Amino acid sequence: MLDVLLRWTWIRRRTPARDIADFDSGQPLRVVGFTQSIGGTVKVSVGKGKQVARSRQGYLRLAAGEAPVWSDARGGRSATLQAPFRLKPTGGKVRLAPKFERYELVTGAGTYDLAVPKKDAELVRHALGGGPGPR
Repeated sequence: MLDVLLRWTWIRRRTPARDIADFDSGQPLRVVGFTQSIGGTVKVSVGKGKQVARSRQGYLRLAAGEAPVWSDARGGRSATLQAPFRLKPTGGKVRLAPKFERYELVTGAGTYDLAVPKKDAELVRHALGGGPGPR
């Protein structure tokens, strides 16, 4: 339905190639995502004294020549990621978000989990030096 409305109003949907071109020309971009570990874990009680790490929604700000910054959608938590970067697909599914891909992000400060929309994965791989990767 959204695609039909966009066509009627002559608004073109963003493409990975256009996002990469905008990124390379210096435009900062925000990619929505999920993480359990960037900026520290948040534990929730699941009963009987057990706690598990909770996935948090947030935004990865990508700008050419700047360090990527993760900001939580709620709570005001943010973290600047340190180079060098290596992005490895883990193949795991993202609960309640079937259009997302899960990655392991290795940085100069540690290893984190990251889930981004499949449509934005090519941009994230390009920005973090992960190469084109599989489609």
